[in-house]
Amino acid sequence: MSRIHLLVAAGLGLGVMLSGMESVCAQTPTEVVVRGALRPRPVDAPPPLDLFIKRPRIEQVALSQDGTQIAFVTWLEGYRVLVIYRLADQSKQVIKLNPGDISSISWADGNHVLISNTVTGLRGTCSDGPSAKNQNSKSAASVRNTLSDSLKPGSPDAVSMMSAMDSITTPGCAYYGVRAQTAVTSVNIAERAGVGLGSRMSEYANLALGTPEPVTADGKTELIGPYLELRGLSMSGQPTKRVYLWRSDPETGQGKLIDDGGGDLDRENRYVDDWLLDKQGHIVARSVYSFRNEQFSIERKTDGKWKPVLTRKIVTREGTFAPFMAGLGRDGQSIVIFDVETGSTAQGAGRRFHYYELAADGAFSAPLEPGDATRDRPIFNPETGRLAGFVRTGEAPEYSLNDPLMSRLYQKAQDAAPGQAVRVVSTARDPHRMIIFAQGGEEPGAYFFIDFMTGKTLEIGDIHPEVPSEWVASQKVVSYKASDGLDIGALLTLPPKPEPKRLPLIVLPHDGPQAHDQRGYDWLAQVLASRGYLVLQPNYRGSDGSGPAFMAAGKGQWGRWMQSDLADGVRYLVGEGLADPARVCIIGNGYGGYAALEGATAPETYRCAGALGGISDIGDYAGWVKGRRPLPDPDRIASLTADPQWPRAFSPDPGSVSIVTGYLGDPAGWNALSPRHQVAEIKVPVLLVHQTDDKAVPVRQSKVMRDALQAAGKAVTYAELPGSDHELTTEAARLATAEAVLDFLKTYNPAN
Repeated sequence: MSRIHLLVAAGLGLGVMLSGMESVCAQTPTEVVVRGALRPRPVDAPPPLDLFIKRPRIEQVALSQDGTQIAFVTWLEGYRVLVIYRLADQSKQVIKLNPGDISSISWADGNHVLISNTVTGLRGTCSDGPSAKNQNSKSAASVRNTLSDSLKPGSPDAVSMMSAMDSITTPGCAYYGVRAQTAVTSVNIAERAGVGLGSRMSEYANLALGTPEPVTADGKTELIGPYLELRGLSMSGQPTKRVYLWRSDPETGQGKLIDDGGGDLDRENRYVDDWLLDKQGHIVARSVYSFRNEQFSIERKTDGKWKPVLTRKIVTREGTFAPFMAGLGRDGQSIVIFDVETGSTAQGAGRRFHYYELAADGAFSAPLEPGDATRDRPIFNPETGRLAGFVRTGEAPEYSLNDPLMSRLYQKAQDAAPGQAVRVVSTARDPHRMIIFAQGGEEPGAYFFIDFMTGKTLEIGDIHPEVPSEWVASQKVVSYKASDGLDIGALLTLPPKPEPKRLPLIVLPHDGPQAHDQRGYDWLAQVLASRGYLVLQPNYRGSDGSGPAFMAAGKGQWGRWMQSDLADGVRYLVGEGLADPARVCIIGNGYGGYAALEGATAPETYRCAGALGGISDIGDYAGWVKGRRPLPDPDRIASLTADPQWPRAFSPDPGSVSIVTGYLGDPAGWNALSPRHQVAEIKVPVLLVHQTDDKAVPVRQSKVMRDALQAAGKAVTYAELPGSDHELTTEAARLATAEAVLDFLKTYNPAN
């Protein structure tokens, strides 16, 4: 299949143009196939590097609930903008956005788009962590001492004032999980103006715990969700930060509290921190922590009173995890919860999580998702709110849906782009209308609107339109056997020219290591392929996306079997006649950089090695990571972080010490696995590139490696990139990295 032509382009002024096209299968309106024109083979020299390293043209896309409008975030003339496109009249509107991170966008109603940025916070009753708690305690103690000096003990005034001091003392502090904390802006698309949600609700600042849900009542849209209220003092037996359920106006941001039938008396010595709503905005359940008996519960209302259907003793020293409500179950009555695997006693990264259905009588179902809840994402029917199934994102999304209608439509979506990895990005309330993202093969990736009722499609845009279609390197999935017989999946990127036969090979291991490479546009792989290199991206053991057993196979295998999986991929491609065994180099970022440095000790496999923000001294790196962790360390409860793309879902925390050390194994062997301590064994030239603003791996990891290599008289090339992050998100950093890598390869592993 050939590349689909770009239909999103810069127009006059700030305009963005979209073009529609009829389905090629209009005679069968429920079937849609997206096709492009046959692309030519390149005959000229490759285009400039700066075309390959540009940021994706489109970042976020959302379809309105009625399926009539599309919102997406793109870049025009160096500015990030929000584009609104109306399907009925093909009109468009462009709104300039302020700088800042965007995790997701969604529609509140036909006139308002919500722009969200999500970070992870600890879930619990504590004010601001131990330091703030201790400070609050010291302040209260100081006031108590002053009162004791001025009032006679036992007098009515003394008793009254001491009671007042008790009311501002923070109650028992307990952490029992992680949660999403989200800054949300509601954008009025007609007025091109935005209002921050949580800033106009009360005399206190409020922070949304996730993106609030839109609910329509009497023809008016309101946004309903829990907010963290940032008080200065404790009141009514509550912490200084208490959680309330608010309904707010997307136009003004103003809101009012929702009475959940409890009130402040119900909350005395109890901390309500979450609610689950149905699609009509009715409260289905809530979660509560009791200070008196240190007990967490999920409650449902029966006969006008809140009654627990699940209770759990929170034991801080054991890092007890409290289940999180994710949505309605398949029957519309049960609750889907995210919880520790039944019977699990491990903590941190050793814990396994599943989604369960919690019935009204407290009964648990078997695990719902096919693999692991930290990787399988729940999908809910947009009309009913009931659980429809799950999606696992590996080399390509894999959908497992029980809802008959949703299953049929998602299968049609995947069939719409044969040979590509298809992801359903957004649906209308009627899921026959949806937006998909298709990538892989020879397609760098494009967004499409599809109406399965009419069979019509609209290409929203290609995410990398700058690269000439004939120079987009094709990508395919391959599989090979590791030395111990384990099946290893990998992505193979083939250069547009010459023919794939005994080509110079670059092994490009991914960062993580608990991550995976998936089908789609990889800027560095595309750069290398455009210059004639074959590129292999192995999902070595320990990578996620292939199930818990495959991920567990990497535990303790950092620098061991994980490393040999890469070399086995080289042998596979040599055996297939695709790679020249005398022209193989290994290059990677983060953990991939470590793997590259470790590969430098294997001259029988690799001719050169390049580490981008790589790890050279494991002990120093592990200590640095541990020193940056917050207190208390979330690893004691769960090595998780909120997933900003999926409401009420969680992913493994990339900064987790537990996860990292789980791959490393026994600390006694760390020096033997550290390239810095293996300099004498390095036999090939080494490239070191590091970003000065790297928050994931400190730049000293590359500096000490450079110094050690130079002291040993080894061939080393070193470059620092000022002002760049670990992920090389800026175009300047990508271009500098691409130039450094290609200059290095030109010297030590030329393609021609």
